[in-house]
Amino acid sequence: MADGTSTKTSTMRLGMCEVCAGNEARYACPKCEVKTCSLPCVQIHKKELNCDGQRDRTKFVPLSEMTSREFMSDYCFLEECTRYAENRKTDPCKRFTHDQRNLPVAQHRMRMAAKKRNINLRLQLANFSRHKENTTYLNWKQERFYWRVEWLFANIPPEASLPCDVARFVDERCDEEVTLADLAVKYVDLQQETARDQRKLLANHQTAGIGQLSFWLRAEGVRRSCTRCYLLEATKTLGENLAGRTIVEFPTIFVTHEPKPPGGYEAIDSSDELEEEQEESPMTKPGASSKAIAEDLDDSHDVYHDLAAAFPGEDASETEDDDEFEALYRERVEGIQDYGLH
Repeated sequence: MADGTSTKTSTMRLGMCEVCAGNEARYACPKCEVKTCSLPCVQIHKKELNCDGQRDRTKFVPLSEMTSREFMSDYCFLEECTRYAENRKTDPCKRFTHDQRNLPVAQHRMRMAAKKRNINLRLQLANFSRHKENTTYLNWKQERFYWRVEWLFANIPPEASLPCDVARFVDERCDEEVTLADLAVKYVDLQQETARDQRKLLANHQTAGIGQLSFWLRAEGVRRSCTRCYLLEATKTLGENLAGRTIVEFPTIFVTHEPKPPGGYEAIDSSDELEEEQEESPMTKPGASSKAIAEDLDDSHDVYHDLAAAFPGEDASETEDDDEFEALYRERVEGIQDYGLH
């Protein structure tokens, strides 16, 4: 009898169900504290309020309202945080947060082979998605690259209902000895199965024909590379077009049916890239040679002599002053050279 009375008192303490308002509440949601009477009412309240029923352990609770349950919950929460931090210290992914000097043998050979072809191949760390997607293969018996190529066909018709006006296709391995026109013909020539399957997306490019298409390589390793690209020649092989360029993992090539870069991009020439790399002065460039420093100081020395000669009241032609100044200057240059060598 006493047990029945205590149960009734505990249910009455919660009041009436806030969902159906027809029964006494039996449960209280740990997160939003909505009072419910049954499982259907619990499910209704979760759906209407978008509630997951998980108590917010970081919710502010006044000190006057804290009970042993809140203290124990906070203690468990701090232990979970400590455990998470300890696990992150031993996470194998942290090995890829800094550059590894020693590349695997296959990647090292690939980069050296690209260097012989005058291609600056940059390989990302193993944890990067672009590195995981890369399927570029170097056949050592044939001494030939088979590149993964990402094709981005620009100026897609609006009726294609794409989120952007660019259609993306990927070829896993493209022979470096094949021309760009031959590699892209399967997307343009309607006699090819791929072209027929993508007729809706590539209608503009197929209408223009392979001879009217322009190919643009997305620039890497230069300033504002996200908005710049190089013009490629369709009659040259893939390897010839990549020579002298910087490639991050694999090339990304835009294809347009107009003789201009895709929207939002500007053309860049290789000479522009070279000029940008040489913008730094020999004095500010790290590892500058002592000869370059001395030549730069020689220019400053000549300017000093001109100013001294033009200054009234000074005779710049006195040999003793010249010899003394020259000796002091050479001593300073030798000191700078010694500093550069060390």
